[in-house]
Amino acid sequence: MSMLTITDQALEYIKSRGKPVYLQMFQTISCCIDVTESPTVNFGQPHNPENYDLENIQGVIVYVPHELPEIPLTIDLSSFLGFKKLVIEGWRLA
Repeated sequence: MSMLTITDQALEYIKSRGKPVYLQMFQTISCCIDVTESPTVNFGQPHNPENYDLENIQGVIVYVPHELPEIPLTIDLSSFLGFKKLVIEGWRLA
C-alpha cells in the first residue's frame, strides 16, 4: 500500500474527468549519484499495467508503480494560465 494522498482540489479535478490516473516513473540517472525525477500523473490506464498496483485512494482508482518509494507523496492540482495539470508533491530527487 502506497503512502499517496490526493488534495481536495486534485480530487475534484480527477473525479470531474471520470477516469483513473496513473503515476509514470522516469528512469534513474546515474553519474556521481542516482537521481530520479518526480513521477508524472496521467489520466487513463498505463501501457504496462502489470508493473502497477491498482489502489483506491480517496475514491479514485490510481495505478501506482511497483517501484514507487515508500515516502509520503501527494497528488496536487497545478494551474498556470488556465491550464490545469496534476503534479506530485513531496518528491526528493535522490
